[in-house]
Amino acid sequence: MGLLSSLRDRFVDDEDAEHMRVAESPEGIAAAIARDYRQEPIPTDPHGYFYGPLAQGLALSAPMVVANDATWNSLTDVGDADVKYFMSQVWGITDRGDWMERLNALVNGQYGDSVAYHAAIVRTRVRTVRDQPRVSDADWAAALRDEAARVEAPAGYADALCETIPAIHAAEQTLRQAHLLGADEEVVALDGYDYLRAGNIARWGVHLGFGSSDIAANVAIACRDSASQLYGNWREYALGVLAGRIVTYPESWGRHVTCGIEMMRPFLDSINSPWTNIPFPDEPVLVDDE
Repeated sequence: MGLLSSLRDRFVDDEDAEHMRVAESPEGIAAAIARDYRQEPIPTDPHGYFYGPLAQGLALSAPMVVANDATWNSLTDVGDADVKYFMSQVWGITDRGDWMERLNALVNGQYGDSVAYHAAIVRTRVRTVRDQPRVSDADWAAALRDEAARVEAPAGYADALCETIPAIHAAEQTLRQAHLLGADEEVVALDGYDYLRAGNIARWGVHLGFGSSDIAANVAIACRDSASQLYGNWREYALGVLAGRIVTYPESWGRHVTCGIEMMRPFLDSINSPWTNIPFPDEPVLVDDE
């Protein structure tokens, strides 16, 4: 699980190249799929959060938090992560201002490939309105151009939305080849990849003294509310996380399918997982005053 630290979402260590080549071979992927994850231990703080909206929000980031040997249901535990190095050298965060800027981007689904995130949401919206399991690429592209006009996007944005269609299809095909996504199934949204990472960044900032644990709690709740509007269950969320990772880093971490399987399957399958014990959020709890 240590291979899944946030450092690995930015840099490939040459020393791990051979390990990754073996792990990402068809045999390596098949072995990861075949493993029995039902008894997988999930580090948990006995004094942490187990129920309610805050626990749901913390559970969104749990796979990456646990990858750093931290407990999923704490606001402050950072496990064995070299927090100062990761924050400054990997995330470019050296002060409170950087931290808040990055958190806002993650909470709003603007840190990963936000254009692709937007395109995926539009496709799901069209499918829902039409009550169809799938829509053609032509209809999807037309809807994307309508969306760009609706939000009064700058010139070129409609083209940028349409250009993400092949990348999203490629991500879904990768998940199908790994037997994670059904033959005719599509992901509903990609933003979960940012929500996954937000929890680590929130805790790390608290650890470095950039803010109080209340900020980490607010981040968890905000991500929870956003996720409740995009996904219907933990499986949809997990697939969205993996597809978002593939689309955002197609030439690096997006190619590490085995890591993705090993990150998500314990949370989907284990009797110790918060995902098998806490319902997925179904409506926001924060009130928009505007």
